[in-house]
Amino acid sequence: MWKNRLLYGVWLLAAVLLYFFENNTGTRAILAASLLLPAVSVCCAAVSARHLSPALNAPEQCAAGGSVLISLNVGRLFPLAVLCGELCAHNRLTGERLQSTISISAPAAFELPAEHCGMMEWTLCETSVRDLFGLCRFSASPCGATHMLVFPRLFLMRVSFADGEAFSARGEQWSAIRPGFDPSETFAIREYAPGDPIRQIHWKLSSKTDTLMLRELGLPVAEETLLLLDGAAANDQADAAAMDAAVTALLSLSHALAAQGIVHSVCWRAAPSSALQFCDVLSEAGFAAMRKQLLATAFTEAAEDICAAYYRDCGGLSYAHTVVCAPSQPAGLKQLCCGNRVTLLLSNGGAAERSDVRVTTFSAESMVRELSILEI
Repeated sequence: MWKNRLLYGVWLLAAVLLYFFENNTGTRAILAASLLLPAVSVCCAAVSARHLSPALNAPEQCAAGGSVLISLNVGRLFPLAVLCGELCAHNRLTGERLQSTISISAPAAFELPAEHCGMMEWTLCETSVRDLFGLCRFSASPCGATHMLVFPRLFLMRVSFADGEAFSARGEQWSAIRPGFDPSETFAIREYAPGDPIRQIHWKLSSKTDTLMLRELGLPVAEETLLLLDGAAANDQADAAAMDAAVTALLSLSHALAAQGIVHSVCWRAAPSSALQFCDVLSEAGFAAMRKQLLATAFTEAAEDICAAYYRDCGGLSYAHTVVCAPSQPAGLKQLCCGNRVTLLLSNGGAAERSDVRVTTFSAESMVRELSILEI
């Protein structure tokens, strides 16, 4: 701004000198305009800053991979005043942020990219009003945020369940390898140890062996397939693309299961508390509701991966088939392996080796090719 003031001072000095050396109608008009126009513009900017109420408008939803038209209503912006600010966008799901500097004197529209799915939040930051000549700047009221839901472009997926596993597509009633609390099923028989519940002592067998024997109970297993969405905070475009691919894969898989009439559950971290959010998908209508809820609330700014969080909060609940969609391999993945079928869909295109987990790697470019036929 100091440069504009310096240039204006030079111009004003030239106008004054011109007036003194050649006093006529033209030089008087130049001098008057040089004094009055900036003064009026500064007054308009000062008054506009007090009463300005800018508003952003965006579509409620759009498809990922395209562009969106964002309009800005300047409200009570006087002539000869210019609205300045930073138009910022934040995708809560992928973590990416976009920023663009604007200077407008009338309502305007901006065509901006919407490359990745998630909830986009548009805000006008550092709002101010300046005069037309850039001599003064006045702070203005901030602009309220507007939100837009960006849907991923799903693809057709044929899903099958692995043969020869201990669990069917609908699961069993109790775990064959992990103790629990189902009194109708016996997990194992072992010797009694101090601290074990007395009600689980197998008295008949104990009398035969002259040793206290304990009957361990089976762990009930949920019948639905579980889909988990995991991801670290995205810091660059590559992370955002990988997270977008992971979400697209999860939603495409959920849609395929719903189309086949297979009941399943979806779990993700929900804003603002970062708590685990569960949603049961019973039909295609249920999938549509889940998709909207996931895109609107899911975010990835958490240090703990969702596998560790799920094991901590729901450690006693195992699923027949668990599918984890993530841009990088979660550290707590092994905690989900309880004799059930665990599949990792890794969207960063890298390699991952685990003997106890079936890993399928893909990227945003190879996603349709790699996942069109999937066995879980």
